Amino acid sequence: MKKTLALFCIIFLIISCKKTEQKQTTINGNIPNLPDGTMYLWEEGGPVNTIDSTTTSNGKFKLTHQWDENKEPVSIGVYHLDKKGVKRLFAFKTNATYRNAGWGTSAFYSDSIITINGDLTYDEDIPGYKLSDNIKNVTGPPLKGGKQTEAYYDINGDLFEKIDKKTIEAVAQKIIEYPNSYHLLYVIVQNKNNFTAQKIEEFLKLFKGEITQSTSYKKLSAYNQKRLTSKKTSLPLLENDKGLKTEILDKKYKKHLVIFWPSWCRPCRAEIPSLKKTYAKEKDNVEFVSISIDDDKTDWNKALKAENMEWKKLLVDRKDAAYEALQIQLKLNSTISYTVLIDNNLKILASSVGLSSEEEIVKLIQAK
Repeated sequence: MKKTLALFCIIFLIISCKKTEQKQTTINGNIPNLPDGTMYLWEEGGPVNTIDSTTTSNGKFKLTHQWDENKEPVSIGVYHLDKKGVKRLFAFKTNATYRNAGWGTSAFYSDSIITINGDLTYDEDIPGYKLSDNIKNVTGPPLKGGKQTEAYYDINGDLFEKIDKKTIEAVAQKIIEYPNSYHLLYVIVQNKNNFTAQKIEEFLKLFKGEITQSTSYKKLSAYNQKRLTSKKTSLPLLENDKGLKTEILDKKYKKHLVIFWPSWCRPCRAEIPSLKKTYAKEKDNVEFVSISIDDDKTDWNKALKAENMEWKKLLVDRKDAAYEALQIQLKLNSTISYTVLIDNNLKILASSVGLSSEEEIVKLIQAK
């Protein structure tokens, strides 16, 4: 009986320790040339999303942040504010590359233990772009993290920039090498419509371990199953600028230029003058449709008044099934703006991501 009780206690302690480890990130730092001040921790999105802090003294600090029990690994980073008000924005070298050059990043992943030991170095100003005197870009000493950061720092920053056969093979090899990498899973989710549903299915089977029980993995798997069984028959009805549900496409046109945008996207707004010029020339041959993904309808309506677009203007709720249907049918990923040219059979004739010039929009429309 005593042996059984002792065994139970040991198992309980192991499970308790494991849970505690998963729920927190501890950053231990020893940066001798770092002035006294405060080290801040940020989560996805950079310093504007600060979530924790600790004091630094003689370059040493320890910051422990508690996470929700069910929170998946996230990208995090640090910046420092000294007692004189000088802010140091940290970046760290990686083992990866970006366009055949060394690649550094301000982020790392929320592993249980992060160690930052050694002197920092001050980065040179980018030509034509000078920060204010109280902000300094610095490269931190070598950062040592856990398995999630290790994988992130060994995956090239441009791996998903061009999706071709070589990329597909490289992604598969990286999953085999790091089968529990949340970074890989997240980037695949962001680019899920750039791969065939069959290829995503193959990728999913390569992941191993606890990641296969994660919410992100299960959502991608469920979404991909819908892609595998989906039939391109029709698009959902969406709300127009008059508050009425309406068809996205007017079948009297043979081609339809669909532009996904939100009011807060500066490149999207900057593209509208070029769209207006192109619309004036092509409106009899091509239907223009702008679909906003704004969460706040008030922001959308303000933008509509400011931009005064003459073509069809619709709104989709990203939490609604209609948004997922558009993702599947029109290969909409997370990158905005996204412009896609389709025919009446929902065949994608051409697409582009990001800010386009008038010349580029015309070229897109001319695709067959």
